Amino acid sequence: MAEFLTVSNAIIAAGLGLLALVASYRALLTSRTPQGATAWILLILLLPVLGTLMYLVFGHADYKRFERERRKSDKDMFEMASDDRIVEAPTRLDTFARIARLPVTKGNDMSLLIDGKATYDTVLRAIATAQSTIFVQFYTIKDDDIGRDLRDALIECAKAGVSIWVLHDELPFFGLPKHFKQKLESAGVRLARPKGPKRLLGPFQFNYRNHRKLVVIDNTVAFTGGLNVSKTYVGRDPSIGPWRDTFAEFRGPIVAQLALHFSSDWMWADGEDLSQIASPVPDPAGNLHAVALAPSPAEDIAAGNLYFIALAHAARERLWISTPYFVPDRDVLTALRFAALRGVDVRILVPSRADHYLTYYAAMAYFDDLRSAGGEVWMYDPAFVHQKVALVDDDIASVGSINLDIRSGLLNFEITVVMEGQSAAKAVEDMLETDFGNATRVDVDLADRSILTGMVARVSRLFAPVL
Repeated sequence: MAEFLTVSNAIIAAGLGLLALVASYRALLTSRTPQGATAWILLILLLPVLGTLMYLVFGHADYKRFERERRKSDKDMFEMASDDRIVEAPTRLDTFARIARLPVTKGNDMSLLIDGKATYDTVLRAIATAQSTIFVQFYTIKDDDIGRDLRDALIECAKAGVSIWVLHDELPFFGLPKHFKQKLESAGVRLARPKGPKRLLGPFQFNYRNHRKLVVIDNTVAFTGGLNVSKTYVGRDPSIGPWRDTFAEFRGPIVAQLALHFSSDWMWADGEDLSQIASPVPDPAGNLHAVALAPSPAEDIAAGNLYFIALAHAARERLWISTPYFVPDRDVLTALRFAALRGVDVRILVPSRADHYLTYYAAMAYFDDLRSAGGEVWMYDPAFVHQKVALVDDDIASVGSINLDIRSGLLNFEITVVMEGQSAAKAVEDMLETDFGNATRVDVDLADRSILTGMVARVSRLFAPVL
């Protein structure tokens, strides 16, 4: 009997060891970053039973199939982009266009919408004018007065015969209540949730989230930027307080590119092909050149990171970036430091308060890296600053959803519009000048902060690959 138990234990141990090795190999093949693979492999080998179980539930997914199929879906959709009204001569946006895999368009106009009230008022007014189609996409929609205003506006349009599609990335049990969705669907509004790779957790997908914010109306006017839909974004969340954010309204051919990005997301979420609705190119509305750059974790070029690297390389005199989270990939940080060493005025505007403490303290561990090369970090004092805005020199500006962190660079679906033109750059410059006027420059090294702050910052930085 004892011999039997010894043999049985040996077989079980060998089986668990083999399973742990297989799980480690799968983690090596499928993890998005070397740091992520290392973390999983260490956990699995040190704690074979618990580590393997955790990997199977939280880590394992059919990423390669997802990336292959999503990449093909996006490529097919982008081929619908019209060759009309594109810039033929070289422009300062050519690198961004190659990253986006879309041409630079001409004849565009942009208007900044500063903070929540201005954004919601303008978007709701535009929705009320819709004649044929509305695309709506947000990462967060809440069942509060802000969310219900959007819902009711869409229902009114749907009753008037407007075709409406709404994408909303939510986790089960934490999203919109059933009655909220039923009101929309009863009015004829089509709802869908973005999908990630297949995994044991199914819809409980913490990576590969769709962080894009986008509204497109009649394929003639589009909105994108940093805001989601809830009272938080008008500063009425008592846990965070005042909120600083930016959206932008676009007209002209760039609207078709934004619509195609929505169509690609909808195709993957629902299977319905909206490309014929999205592809017609609007008439020129201004003199801006623009391209819609939408990083995706399904790509093989890490477009989110390349976007920031391209900003740094394009800058000759100035690079100002406003981001709620500053947890840059190593390559992005190197590009920012090199720009500062070239004499570029590199400034990063971040919040002085936290909505997520891990990312807040991790950012502190990166400040010295940039400051030692001559860059500057400024902390916005009056509110939590959530805008994702960039300004290069006097002629390039960007407004969208891309955070300066590894999650936006590698793990989320994001979107931004990169523009070339003095009018857009001037508008962003004026806005950021005001923001910097309400901010305090960081002039303290991490070593000179409290021992506790330094320790928390350095430990938080260890989690950078998943932040």
